[in-house]
Amino acid sequence: MSIGFIGAGNLARAIVLGLLDKEVVAASDMKCVSGSGTTASSLSAETGIGHSSSRPDLISEAQTLVLAFKPQHLDTISRSEGEAASGSLVISVLAGRTLQSLSEAFPSARNVVRVMPNTPSRIGKGVSAYCFRDAPSDTDRDQVETLLGALGTCYEVEESQMHIVTAVSGCGPAVFFQFIDFIAKAAERRGLEPQLASKLAIETGIGSLELMKQSDQLPSQLVDEVVSPNGVTHALLTQLERDNWSGILDTAIESAVKRSIELSKPQ
Repeated sequence: MSIGFIGAGNLARAIVLGLLDKEVVAASDMKCVSGSGTTASSLSAETGIGHSSSRPDLISEAQTLVLAFKPQHLDTISRSEGEAASGSLVISVLAGRTLQSLSEAFPSARNVVRVMPNTPSRIGKGVSAYCFRDAPSDTDRDQVETLLGALGTCYEVEESQMHIVTAVSGCGPAVFFQFIDFIAKAAERRGLEPQLASKLAIETGIGSLELMKQSDQLPSQLVDEVVSPNGVTHALLTQLERDNWSGILDTAIESAVKRSIELSKPQ
């Protein structure tokens, strides 16, 4: 398996480190290239993977291409570069770039895969959704799931579902980060030292999510276990209900979906 990374930033680094850690791809079978060359040199020095001097060279050598640069730079792929990927599997983690736009850039690729990862991928705890342009071979499906498995978990979806996936798992980490920050700030205003308030909020969130992941119970059932009639938790959740926080989240997710649709349209 020869893998070429076009772009060598945080996400490419996360994939490379995950693949090496799980020993599924050798460093000698991976190369990277970046616009300035700086990040590619750094990634090569850190991980031992190859560093290509030019994008055309990397594209012509790799059997699998991972597009991990800024989405707008897809338009800089030249016709000759696109044709050089003939027979290759092209995997894109470019936000908002559709299978159609990817296929136009790499018309001779044997298949094209669109992926939506998220930031916890940096620590191997990410969740990624992916979709193929064409029905994949077992080999290609296994390869994609191996690559994404280096980041955490992955799920196949229809491309039409990518907008809601973006809103839920792509944007979701920011929602959880913001929610924990709101809890910590509320605790600070009521007398806790900032550091302790932050630790309590973060560790409560981590423990609760891990319990939910490991439990066979529905989230609503876990809520019921914490709530006592007319108790403290009941008071907290009742106020949140009065403020329509479920409606606020639903409206916010709808806004994110609409924005994802807008960004995916040709400019």
